[in-house]
Amino acid sequence: MKNIAIVMGGNSKEKDISIQSANTIYKHIDRSKYQPYKVLCISEHKFIVNINNQQIDIKNEDFSFILNEKQIRFDTIFMIIHGDPGENGKLCAYFETRKIPYTSCNEPVSSLTFNKFKCNQYLRSLGYQVPNSKIYTEDYRTRFPCIIKPSCSGSSFGISKVYNDSELKTAVDKAKQHGQEIIIEEFIDGRELTCAVYNLYNQIETLPITEIISQNDIFDYDAKYNGKSIEETPAKIEKNIKMQIEHIAKKTYQDLNLSGVIRIDFIMGATEPYIIEINTIPGFSEKSIVPKMLKCAKIKLEDFITAQIENA
Repeated sequence: MKNIAIVMGGNSKEKDISIQSANTIYKHIDRSKYQPYKVLCISEHKFIVNINNQQIDIKNEDFSFILNEKQIRFDTIFMIIHGDPGENGKLCAYFETRKIPYTSCNEPVSSLTFNKFKCNQYLRSLGYQVPNSKIYTEDYRTRFPCIIKPSCSGSSFGISKVYNDSELKTAVDKAKQHGQEIIIEEFIDGRELTCAVYNLYNQIETLPITEIISQNDIFDYDAKYNGKSIEETPAKIEKNIKMQIEHIAKKTYQDLNLSGVIRIDFIMGATEPYIIEINTIPGFSEKSIVPKMLKCAKIKLEDFITAQIENA
């Protein structure tokens, strides 16, 4: 039986969401194949395994620990840290040097996708449709409305829709609470859709597309986590739009050398979808979008988790 480390926590404000995601994986993992352990990441070089309310330090040298005088080594890492140091790729080299496979993207890919501005520019260079964006400076002039957001943050922390110059500074100050590099982005008016993509035994697949209908002006943290949005799965969209988004999502997965399950957020413009963001470690709590997509597709969480571990 393989020992699986469900690595959660981290340093970002998404820590609590990460722990909720880990709890879902721990609950639904196939225990006939795997022995799961919830591992809390305190920093890049400090980890604690939680067993029956007992906290045991993990040896930094080989990522093992002692339980009942027996050394426990891990066969696979199920990476479920949203934000630093998991989703941005900082832990990849750590696990690679210890020869432990992990379920997320590698370091270069994670680093690229975690920085929204760099990812936006790279996707544009590959010919993908993305909103126009710039790094914010005090002398930069823009058209309104626009989107202000931190370049490296998740869960819609620090994002604002701005209508005029008087709102701009407040929005920038809000974004700077979550990172110093701030993006000023073109606002695309349209329906918000999201598509999950994953590798199923060397075959790239998509899950049913979800439409996000926010009761707020945008799909911010409040809408996402405080019940102020409707997530409709499958999205009620025309077949040609569905096929277009699925094609773009699969192609992006290949072109960026993505791994594991990822989620790509789109805004449907007047004629074509724009890629807004790529989430390489999307939420996996009971209320998160991907588990709802799996339920719609009639895919058991247990089977999906198994596939992710075997593909690590």
